[in-house]
Amino acid sequence: MVTVAGMLVPAGAALHGQTPLHPLDQLSAREHWAIYDALQSSGKLDSTFRLLYEGLKEPVKSEVLAWRPGQPLKREALVHLTQGKFGYEAVVDITGKNVVSWTQLPGKQYMTSGPESRAADALAMKDPRVKEALRKRGVTDFTHVGCSPANNGYFDLPEERNARVLHLSCGDDRNRISGYGESFDGLVIVVDLTNEKVLRVLDVGGARSGLPDGHSPEEIGATRAPVNPVEMVQPKGATYTLNGHEVEWQNWKFHFRMDMRRGLVVSRVRYVDGGKERSVMYQGSLSELFVPYMDAADPWNYQGYFDLGTYPFAFGGIASSLEPGVECPRYATYFHSYVVTEKGAPRERQRTACLFERNTGDVAWRHTRAGGGVNEARPRTDLVLRMYMNAGNYDYLFDWVLQQDGSITVNLGATGMDQVKAASGTPKDNDYGRIIANKLVGVNHSHFFSFRLDMDVDGTQNSLLVDKLQTTTLPKDNPRRSIWTVNTLTAQTEKDGMRMSAMNAPEVWRIVNPAVMNPFGWPVGYEIEGHGAMSLMSPDDYMRKRAGFVDHTLWTTPYAPAELYASGDYPTNSVAGDGLTRWTSANRAIANTDVVTWLTLGFHHVPRPEDWPVMPVAWHSFAIKPVGFFGRSPSIDLPR
Repeated sequence: MVTVAGMLVPAGAALHGQTPLHPLDQLSAREHWAIYDALQSSGKLDSTFRLLYEGLKEPVKSEVLAWRPGQPLKREALVHLTQGKFGYEAVVDITGKNVVSWTQLPGKQYMTSGPESRAADALAMKDPRVKEALRKRGVTDFTHVGCSPANNGYFDLPEERNARVLHLSCGDDRNRISGYGESFDGLVIVVDLTNEKVLRVLDVGGARSGLPDGHSPEEIGATRAPVNPVEMVQPKGATYTLNGHEVEWQNWKFHFRMDMRRGLVVSRVRYVDGGKERSVMYQGSLSELFVPYMDAADPWNYQGYFDLGTYPFAFGGIASSLEPGVECPRYATYFHSYVVTEKGAPRERQRTACLFERNTGDVAWRHTRAGGGVNEARPRTDLVLRMYMNAGNYDYLFDWVLQQDGSITVNLGATGMDQVKAASGTPKDNDYGRIIANKLVGVNHSHFFSFRLDMDVDGTQNSLLVDKLQTTTLPKDNPRRSIWTVNTLTAQTEKDGMRMSAMNAPEVWRIVNPAVMNPFGWPVGYEIEGHGAMSLMSPDDYMRKRAGFVDHTLWTTPYAPAELYASGDYPTNSVAGDGLTRWTSANRAIANTDVVTWLTLGFHHVPRPEDWPVMPVAWHSFAIKPVGFFGRSPSIDLPR
């Protein structure tokens, strides 16, 4: 059982969207319809409109912090849409059902959609050069043949300016059950969607991949003997309590919602210490996910995906439905959410998040005393808030884990399918990847996640302290020649807040409140601990410039409500230098003010046969850990 707003709900229950109770609650179905009514009554829509994104436009932080239950809620929505050949952004007052603002965008920067891909396919497939190229490859049945955008790449070339230019590759889904259809390499169709024409057809010849292996039960065949069931039960029910999307558990209090673009948004994170509520983080969420591929040939050289900025509508929202008992424990609490169709109708996505307690047999702490005769140890239990994201061929798993020691760990897992191309049977197959299956080359690539972390450590006025671990040479009369010491610097400007921590020059990053001292005379703080691979693309690579957040592991900016996305609001077909690169060019002050940190977590992927046909989950993580926030270990009081 779970306590929800004072009522007991069975474990494993799913909670549907409801009337908003909190200023940061996700949009309800009624609110999506109110947005539609406001847009229709504004007189600004015509029959060609296509809604791509609707999400909560948050009140400014000061209003949220001042709000108390029972007070009126300010509810506004941010809307992205296309109409004709142009993109627009609107702000809608949901309560008043009126359009507050309506802005036309540069036509090339809106999110992609299924209808757009189908329009590109139609242009390609009616071009006689494409049909001839396919016939040369032995294609006689075109029923299941199609051409789709390899990616919305952009290099600011003359043909790309003020136009929606896509590079398409073709394949055949005949006989496909799961996984990929057959691909036809060496054929690229460059389409100008804005002017509805094929710019050119590139046919350099190439191998056919054949039909790749799938992963459905029918294709996998016989499976190994199952393991005996391992289950966790909570006979007394869950320890956490819920009030809408507000959660209380083991001294933690926080709010969360689902967003069609950002996924899980965790807000108002507080810790009850000695009966006093203390703020830790105002908000944390994913900001962008950039996946560049490392192949010099067209269309691969255009493949640098901005998954959050380009594809949420095509994915039907980035959060996919969770399967009870497989992707979350059966005893978890599940939460539904809504996405919007292109014509404004809300559609429920079931079980897009789950919440559960987890005890895996690990200890929270342990020590042996009395010569080994006495063992003191305490079991560890975590609270896990989970979302899974499907991003085309990849699936990403996100866990926000709240721990009893006052820490928060974010775990992300990558699984799904490698992108592949047909093997040529020559040594060139190893130039940009490896052969991972029959006639298939898995192409090298990287993944870069940007997390936006608005820390509010005991209040909004915070600073970034950089603890630099440095080698110190000792005097000659000391038998030790060296030790390492800590040199602490306070970041004064955004330039100071751009950090990287190399293995041979480690740094510790602390967000502190200079006005609040711990019992030992130093400022209370939280450390952001996360280090991943950095970009290997050259600084002048235009694709890297479009994803400028990869240049640093940590960025620090002053709080600005409109700054939410590390590569800018519209990274699709965007010019370089937007987002963090542009904002931080002002080099604003960040000391003793309301600051936001942006963590880049990256990894490189050289594909291997064990990835095929579906990759085992590969895990990466970062942590937000108290440093001087408490006077002693907050988990020391755990019972046996």
